[in-house]
Amino acid sequence: MLARSFAAAALAAAALAVPHAAFAQNAPAQRPGSSLAQAAPAPQPAAPTVAPEQIALARQVVELSGASASFENVIPAFIEQAKAMFLPTNPDLGRQFNEVGELLKTEFQPRVNELIQSISVAYAQRFTMDELKRIQAFYQSAEGQKLVRTVPSIMEETFARSQQWSQVVTRDLVQRFREEFQKRGIRL
Repeated sequence: MLARSFAAAALAAAALAVPHAAFAQNAPAQRPGSSLAQAAPAPQPAAPTVAPEQIALARQVVELSGASASFENVIPAFIEQAKAMFLPTNPDLGRQFNEVGELLKTEFQPRVNELIQSISVAYAQRFTMDELKRIQAFYQSAEGQKLVRTVPSIMEETFARSQQWSQVVTRDLVQRFREEFQKRGIRL
């Protein structure tokens, strides 16, 4: 469950980062700014107000990029986590937890729209209308559509490769610690 949640979060983060990367390749000049995929956003000064039409265009970019689709299963995942928290102490209520979970899924799923709208505002604050139009054009192109289709599988592969890599590097680091401490007469 944790791995699935992490994978979903990684997919979401990647989907959010992709528009910036795609834009950077096609833009004449890059704009400075922080990545939208940060785990803990740093405090920022008051954000500039943007026009509703700019937010609407930014939302189209978010949707075209696949970012909004990456949040479709967030509420069901949260419900499963909540059920997993309650079930160990209430194992006889499994059927009822499933029923309530279905009810809450219907109630909370529309709230994903709040997140998508918030992300759209973040894009609108960081990109001009012209930039958003160019990003939109990219996502409407064959290459942009291919990117959206392939990002999920790339992220799954990236997650698996990063796990394998981290295991090997950790093993090698532990071995080197042992070797260095052994040189100092200390056995770990």
